[in-house]
Amino acid sequence: MTDITLMQGDCLELMERIPDGSVDLVLTDPPYNIGVTTRKGNKQFVNSWDKIDGYIDWCIRWLQQCERVLKPNGVLYFWHNDMAQIAELLEVIKRRTHLAFRSFCIWDKGDAFRARSWHHRDPEGKTALRSWFSVCEYCLHFFNAPKDAESHWKHTGLDRIHSNPECFRPLKAWYTKEKERLGLTEEDVSKQYMIATGRKPHMLRHYFRDSQFEIPTRAVFESVYEPLGFRIMTQGRQGYEAMRQEYEAMRQEYEAMRQEYEAMRHYHRCDDMHCNVWHVPPIPSQKRYHTCQKPEAILERLIRVSCRPGGVVLDPFMGSGSTGVACINTGRKFVGVELDPHYFEVARDRIAKAQAELAES
Repeated sequence: MTDITLMQGDCLELMERIPDGSVDLVLTDPPYNIGVTTRKGNKQFVNSWDKIDGYIDWCIRWLQQCERVLKPNGVLYFWHNDMAQIAELLEVIKRRTHLAFRSFCIWDKGDAFRARSWHHRDPEGKTALRSWFSVCEYCLHFFNAPKDAESHWKHTGLDRIHSNPECFRPLKAWYTKEKERLGLTEEDVSKQYMIATGRKPHMLRHYFRDSQFEIPTRAVFESVYEPLGFRIMTQGRQGYEAMRQEYEAMRQEYEAMRQEYEAMRHYHRCDDMHCNVWHVPPIPSQKRYHTCQKPEAILERLIRVSCRPGGVVLDPFMGSGSTGVACINTGRKFVGVELDPHYFEVARDRIAKAQAELAES
């Protein structure tokens, strides 16, 4: 796949050209089906691309295409601003895809001009407005979670090693043999744990177990297991230090496996102020290429957080190409699809300009 691939036409048709499991991140701003208007001079008209018959079913069709082209650990974000349609979409997405909803993010546009325009209206309510004026848009965050990869996003690589019955088998066998040698039961260990720690023995469900394996802390080992007679010695060390040395040696053996498990997880790189409300002013209308254009600062941040360097980002509703520009600025590959011939040309020119500027820098 080349670094930049641009296609003009219907995304439902053109996405069929994209191979299965080839995309790391889908980041897109689809039509909201709210009748977005554009003003030219004294005239205002509803954009035909933002009124779609059978809207929810149409959304599921392009979302299913996104699900297909996403890698098993791929990530998807899409923008919207109509809460009623979002609620319906979430329910249908859960039923008809394997996309797992993760975060509901809010773009706070601040005290934007359209909101300020209502500040000095008649306080007696003699206006058309009968709801709180919206100064935000929403960005919905999903993980691709096919049935054979449902647990990949939930657990770290080390978590998965600790839940693998075959890992740390020598330490598990040592515990079982020592307990048999001493003639102890699990109840005996539980009683000593409660006496020594003053806590209920919930952690005993993890110590030396096949599921969510853990080794006890030094304090627990020396106050619970050693008084009961448990003994361990290795390479001249004994007690807790010997057990810890055995654990670390085995953990190093499993490092390649841990990395393999970790690579299966969905990429998510934490950054500063990592919360789901983003305070970023909108692009002034006179500087926009598109009515619904999103700030590149937000797009670049989402790409850095959710796509590895050099990864592939898809935007099936490319508009004026802001996602493509953000990919160039962050070192990611880009696949963009746009239905409108005019905006496709705008996007192509903007992306070419961004590439030229990068080459000159």
